[in-house]
Amino acid sequence: MLDTFQILGYSGGIPTQSRGTTCLMVSTSKFDLMLDCGEGSYLRWNKAGYKWKNLQYIIITHMHPDHTGGLVPLLFYRKIYGIKSPLTIIGPPNLKDYLSDSFRHTGFEYIEKFYSINIAGNSSIDLGDEINLTGMEMKHVIPCWGYALNDNNKKIVFITDTLFNNNSIELATKADVLIHESTYKNRDIDEAQKHFHTTEIQAMEIADKAQVDRLILTHFSQRLSDEDVQEWRWKGQACVVFDERQKI
Repeated sequence: MLDTFQILGYSGGIPTQSRGTTCLMVSTSKFDLMLDCGEGSYLRWNKAGYKWKNLQYIIITHMHPDHTGGLVPLLFYRKIYGIKSPLTIIGPPNLKDYLSDSFRHTGFEYIEKFYSINIAGNSSIDLGDEINLTGMEMKHVIPCWGYALNDNNKKIVFITDTLFNNNSIELATKADVLIHESTYKNRDIDEAQKHFHTTEIQAMEIADKAQVDRLILTHFSQRLSDEDVQEWRWKGQACVVFDERQKI
């Protein structure tokens, strides 16, 4: 059953001294899932106290480096530690080739067994522990998917990076928690459109239309200070939790 989530990286594009690039942990009663694995995710994951034996799924939204830059290093560290627990990696169609090429070009022979699933051909996946994963394609510069995790009682949705679109609303409908990118403030909506991102107001409109219970914003531009984003409220609730672990 779905239990908690923790945003380990919430910087869009470039990491800063205080913000890592995208990485979200979702914990169930039996295992952990990592959604995106930006640069430095391993260190933040380790510092937060997560364990190799519990990490059963890594789920990738799209192939931009601020969402994948920590994936090959994390697998390398997993090999060094001799971790044998099962691992399934889910993501875009070219993710498997990306990993294979990375292993080959770095001389990193990854003999530990892991499974790879192309989300484009498997939009609904049973993950065990009564949890289902649903993926829907978003509108970004390159192919990108948003994900919903549902255990029949709770639903958490993770959407980044994308323009405002109907798939976001459909995927997030009636979610307990919607975690949505907010790379730009609404005053910079033209810039957001140009780079295929959303603003805080657009994310709030999606939350309204999808009738979610709670909205959490993430993937902030370096132009946005912590003070800027801490001011954001949706239905009287704070929209930003940074890296604090939260109940679903």
